[in-house]
Amino acid sequence: MRSKTNTGRIMAAAGIAAVATLALAACTATADHGGDVTIRIAMGSSGDAVDSQFDVLKAQYEEMYPGRTVEIVVQEDDIYQTTGLATLLSSREAPDAYFEWSGPRMAQHVADGDGADIEAAMAEAPFSERFDESAFNNMDVDGSGIYMVPWTGDVTNVVWYNAAEFDALGLSVPTTWDEYLDVNQALLDAGKTPLVEGNKDQWPVGSIASHIASRVVGEDVYSDVMDGLAPMNSAEMVEAMGYLADLAPYVNPSINALADDEATTQFFLEKASTIQIGSWLMADAATDAEGLDFDYFNLPAIDGGAGDQASVLGISTGFMVNANSDYQEETLEFLALMIEPEGTQLWAEVGLAPMTLDAFAGVEADARTVSLAELLSNAPVVVAPADSGHDIEIAAAFYDAAASIIGGTATPQEALDTAQSRIDSAG
Repeated sequence: MRSKTNTGRIMAAAGIAAVATLALAACTATADHGGDVTIRIAMGSSGDAVDSQFDVLKAQYEEMYPGRTVEIVVQEDDIYQTTGLATLLSSREAPDAYFEWSGPRMAQHVADGDGADIEAAMAEAPFSERFDESAFNNMDVDGSGIYMVPWTGDVTNVVWYNAAEFDALGLSVPTTWDEYLDVNQALLDAGKTPLVEGNKDQWPVGSIASHIASRVVGEDVYSDVMDGLAPMNSAEMVEAMGYLADLAPYVNPSINALADDEATTQFFLEKASTIQIGSWLMADAATDAEGLDFDYFNLPAIDGGAGDQASVLGISTGFMVNANSDYQEETLEFLALMIEPEGTQLWAEVGLAPMTLDAFAGVEADARTVSLAELLSNAPVVVAPADSGHDIEIAAAFYDAAASIIGGTATPQEALDTAQSRIDSAG
């Protein structure tokens, strides 16, 4: 993941923002939008616990600003990621703000004319008081502008495990890849499903493959491959995907037909001993895993790997303001509620890791949620999943290859050769 700071640009924007703020205050007080104002906020579902917190903010906002209405548009997450958001943005009732990941997806919206540059607003209160400059990493486009209000930092892949089962079988948390395979074999020998994944939409195993690849070939080579600057089917990439193939004997049947939320449910119902997925599992656990004794560990170290073996797979999220919205100021005032101390508490209470300063102040947050936030913030290297931090079409070819490997329908060499042919044809 490219790391940079925007401090200089934010400070430079502060003078402009001060003038803009005075103008904004006057416009907000006197602007005539032809009657009542409705702003629409779009997102994929993050689970009932999180979704319900937006209803709390909606009520607060509408009480603060009489005559304004907020419509919260929530879609099933996988639909939102693929076709849902694009359809919304092209509709007559397009959202005024919408959830997105930092990086290429965000940049594409800017290129399409759907992302407003909000750098001046981020240089002013309340936003300037709530974020460290690093929160805006990857929220620019080629070093220019800021296009997102930061929301959460997500660890995109760790191994969640049933702690009670591990204790019952005398298993310790593995720290190396060989130990990890031994744990999976012990679970299988005990009649368990060692690892459940719902790879219907390919990103769950794609995330695992991304982390493995970066650990084996090194972060720079991984980045070059996913940006099309190095071949997908090199000997070192084939070696890396051999580690993914190691997991094939331990995963659930029909892995590529199961949805990710169904896999999470199986883990919560103790039908599988582990699942590899991101930190957002904690938000689902708040409502769906009562009484389950579970914890997590980072991907174990791969001996001889060229990458940093303590790296963390992660991505930042936020909300973009639609450049075509007639109500950008009103929309930013809603987003401001999200990042104020009271708003931050709403997210921390339901298992998210807000990117604001003092994210867990005043909240008895789950220790695992706090630990995940610390894992991300203290990581020596943060690696972006292929589909969030790199070329989307190359990521799609890579994720298709990963699905074939984990499903046992192709060897690493065959799968990556196919992926490279697909990339070459598209180029």
